[in-house]
Amino acid sequence: MTESALVTVTCHPEFYFENGMFIFQVKNTLYKLNHNILVNEPKLFTDVFSLGQYAPDSQEGKVDGQLIILSGKNLTVQTFDLFIKFKFMCPCPSTKYSLDDLENLLEFVCHFQCSACMLSFITSCVIERAYFFHPSELIYLSIEYKIQAIFKRGFTRLCKVSLTKIKKSHCVQMGMDTYVAYVYVRSHLDEYICTVAAEFPPIVHSSSCQDHKGCAKDWAAVWWNGMGQLLLDGRNPQHLDKAVNHFKGLQFGQCFETLFQISAIFKTEGAAK
Repeated sequence: MTESALVTVTCHPEFYFENGMFIFQVKNTLYKLNHNILVNEPKLFTDVFSLGQYAPDSQEGKVDGQLIILSGKNLTVQTFDLFIKFKFMCPCPSTKYSLDDLENLLEFVCHFQCSACMLSFITSCVIERAYFFHPSELIYLSIEYKIQAIFKRGFTRLCKVSLTKIKKSHCVQMGMDTYVAYVYVRSHLDEYICTVAAEFPPIVHSSSCQDHKGCAKDWAAVWWNGMGQLLLDGRNPQHLDKAVNHFKGLQFGQCFETLFQISAIFKTEGAAK
């Protein structure tokens, strides 16, 4: 007796409909589904639905002895249940799916070439929960399944991560080409941050300012001790946007009543995000 003969299959308690047309097996679970549940997934079930047209008497997929067996690298009963619920009921909010659910559904949708509508929905769920994934995971998913929107989100977040916090496993996930691009961008951002911290922007003195030289010295000290410390703190360096917001709340000593022209720094805030 073969090992496969020892496998016991059971009917799914929710998705084995007695009046269903086609019987599918996933792992050790049987599904009996109607044509209308799957009609919008042409790539996956076109051949199944065409059996009746070319071989009217064929029982393949219609009786327990001739099942349609579905298999895939990460295909599980749970993943197929999510797929059926999406088709038969209504898609859940993104927060109802675990990260594993989203990854497995994405693999399922791409492997079985499901509809663009379903791919778009799963992609939007991943993007909505992007901050629950490490950036390298997002990049892996985007490259594996060729989804540009996920790559943009992942690479933007990756560029905020310090190079010292990237592990070997992250490099493997994102691939060498992406890692080299990240190092290049991160290096330029670090250089830019150092420039911002060290080179204070010019100031415009108010008409009431009577000591331009002293005011300029005070401004240089405030900038270095404020923005310099916030941006270059070895233990807890701030992102440029957070540093700017923090800096706005500082007291400026002699320069308190002076107008500072620092709009150039604020405009470039987004470039370092």
